[in-house]
Amino acid sequence: MRARILLVAALFSAACAVKQAYFVAPGFAPPAEPVALLPFENESVDLSAEDYLYKLAAGRIAAKGYSLIQGEPVLEGLKGIGITDAGQMASATPEIIGRAVGSGLLCYGTIEDFTFQNLGFVVRKSVKLRLKLVSAATGEVLYEGEGTGRDIKVYLDRDEAKKAFVEQMAVKLVQNMLKSPLAKEAEKAVADAAAGLPAR
Repeated sequence: MRARILLVAALFSAACAVKQAYFVAPGFAPPAEPVALLPFENESVDLSAEDYLYKLAAGRIAAKGYSLIQGEPVLEGLKGIGITDAGQMASATPEIIGRAVGSGLLCYGTIEDFTFQNLGFVVRKSVKLRLKLVSAATGEVLYEGEGTGRDIKVYLDRDEAKKAFVEQMAVKLVQNMLKSPLAKEAEKAVADAAAGLPAR
């Protein structure tokens, strides 16, 4: 049993191992105009992930000195060109989206993972976010970064595993009530995804 648990934990760790990658376009100097923070595409199964990570990303980008167009003004602009869901944005060019939201700089976000797995002997928390800053005029990618926050705990003792299972369910319940699911992992993923973004 112990060997099987360790094997499962090793597989989880290997699956979650991600090399951090950043790209900054040569010569990119952040302009003064505001950035339109577009709704995030959510590839996870957790519906709470989008709103939570969006707010965290807005705070992190603002801390870099950028002014933002976000939330309702962006959503209303997108509705004007028939986009009501983040998954539909691929149907419009950055130029069209930029005109709709009133900005020459667009920030796209993709939530690639937002997982809380409580299997008793193994507890896995994982958040992965990709951010991309794009010129609306040319479609050029000016910055792209991804971040991952994860925590894997393995309990070999049956009593410890039972205790951990109950404790982690309580943690998840409280975080959901406070609307801060996977708080630690989400904050790290967002911080890493924006870490290479040049500051103003």
